[in-house]
Amino acid sequence: MSQHDFFRFIRGREGVWELVDGRVVEKPRTNQRHRYIAANTLALLHTRSRAKSYRPTSIGTGILTTACTIRFPDLVVDCGARNDEAMLAMEPRVVVDVLSPLTRGFDPHRRLFEYKSTPKITSVLLVDTETACVLVHDRRSERWDASAYRGLADVIELPAIETRLALSDIYDGVELGPAT
Repeated sequence: MSQHDFFRFIRGREGVWELVDGRVVEKPRTNQRHRYIAANTLALLHTRSRAKSYRPTSIGTGILTTACTIRFPDLVVDCGARNDEAMLAMEPRVVVDVLSPLTRGFDPHRRLFEYKSTPKITSVLLVDTETACVLVHDRRSERWDASAYRGLADVIELPAIETRLALSDIYDGVELGPAT
């Protein structure tokens, strides 16, 4: 299926769909915990973006990772020109995927590989829903570094968008199990 046909297919449909290797795939449903964490993170990024040149957007913004694959992460920070009609991020810089038991089986390793292969993306955050744990993959010139942030006292630095995210704010109002 082409990109054009895909966008025509998803227009007006319920659920979240992705184009993966030219095939339409429905993303798993999420639970409230997943949505609270995504909403908290979006609110933090939105508040911090007001005087900056980036826009955080929610799940409705796609990322073209290959010619035949369009992903819809939970959050995208777009640094490109504003186009309110666009379905794709113009210059995706930061990607946030919240990994809950419902979505964990949706191949996060393949998604991570695709995000890292997208030249403009500088940071990928994989946020756990069961414990206060965020895995951050940062592009450093030609290589990627991975860091694990565990515990509500940790703070994530995102130099590409000149901001910091405290895990205590990401998980605000969410009951968590012990960090592993």
